[in-house]
Amino acid sequence: MKDAIESLIEKFDLEFTSEQRDFLRFLYENLHLEELSDKEQHFFIDYFYKSETLRNMAAFALELADSMREICENIPAIEQAERLANGKEQRLYYERKQQVARRQKLNRQIIKKGNILYIPFDENKKETGPIIICLEQTNGMAAYTDICKSMILSLFMNAHSEHRDLYIVPYDCQIHVHYRFENGHINLSDFKDFIEYKAKGEAAVLPVLHFVKGLLQENQHCTEADIIIFTEGTPIDGQHLVGKQAKAVLDEMKRKYHAEFLVIAMHEHNFNEQQFWFANKAFFADDAIQ
Repeated sequence: MKDAIESLIEKFDLEFTSEQRDFLRFLYENLHLEELSDKEQHFFIDYFYKSETLRNMAAFALELADSMREICENIPAIEQAERLANGKEQRLYYERKQQVARRQKLNRQIIKKGNILYIPFDENKKETGPIIICLEQTNGMAAYTDICKSMILSLFMNAHSEHRDLYIVPYDCQIHVHYRFENGHINLSDFKDFIEYKAKGEAAVLPVLHFVKGLLQENQHCTEADIIIFTEGTPIDGQHLVGKQAKAVLDEMKRKYHAEFLVIAMHEHNFNEQQFWFANKAFFADDAIQ
């Protein structure tokens, strides 16, 4: 029996090697391409066919799958039983689980006085916050840009399964553009722009942190935001990260939005632990980029 990828390749009459089919299958599963219309799926597969960059990213993402599991586990964990589900079954599983969790939480918060029930509907409106990826795009990161984007591909599945918005914010010393993928769903135009986007210059972290704070302010009813920073590890304003102004901004984000920061640095020897004091965890990509 043909799987979805084999059927699509046959339908659109394109020639792929068995290896390329595996890469496309990985993207199909992680990016939930089955939700796209036939026209959009044709666009994506045609783009994959023509874009060596995307094919290389998919190959590397597949190779990094085990490593990315460890990183993804620092975003609200997915239980082993849930990992085994996929496609429509997975989405239904999460929807049922979240509905049960919301009912249980609401029941715990209800206060009864006589024959009056006090129900905290405002509290119940709060949902898990977005996943915000800050991707350094500079001269120093030029050799690692495709690798970092490969890692990000796997994060779409986490955002999708948890019904969380996924923001991707490329940055150098300022922010020129950002992409929002609602509930982890693919927007083909933004996805293509993200894959092809490149910037030059040097990196400054404070502007992107202020930008992230603005994104969190737009999500007033959300909590437990996850911010993932991809960096070479040597921002030009690194010394200011330990200053009072930066600490006040970061402390507010942690307190008000329960923000957790994960830093993925390219080289451990470039990483300044004091400057990135706010990181809950840090990973180093040395092994992956050798």
